[in-house]
Parts: sequence; structure tokens; C-alpha cells
Amino acid sequence: MGHLTVVAFLAALFSLFVETEANPFVYNYERLRIAGLICASLLVAGGVSVLLYNKCSNRNRKGEDDNSEI
Repeated sequence: MGHLTVVAFLAALFSLFVETEANPFVYNYERLRIAGLICASLLVAGGVSVLLYNKCSNRNRKGEDDNSEI
């Protein structure tokens, strides 16, 4: 169910930046730049969360192992 929520959120975000124009080769560079910044920030946040997830889970495991040895 979580993946469906992410897909729905991305579809809603994408629909904000879609604009129908008469000429398909005319781009709105301000919206393109904003969409690129949003995409880059989501990728950076995802990468940081993946890096921190392993450190937090290892820290919890070490605490459990130390208690079992006592």
C-alpha cells in the first residue's frame, strides 16, 4: 500500500508541472528547473536516509548483543 501512495503522490506532483501548449517544442524552463530541484532533493533525501538507516539499525543490534552477554 505504501508504494501506491508514493506513485499517487508522484503523479499529483507531475500533474502540477504538465502544461498543454500548442507547440510541443516550447518549454517552460522555470517549471523544468523547479521540477529538477524537487527531484534532486528527493534523491538526496533518499540517499541520506539509506545511509543513516544502516547506522541506526547496527546501533540497536549492538545494544541488544551487549545486554545478552552480561
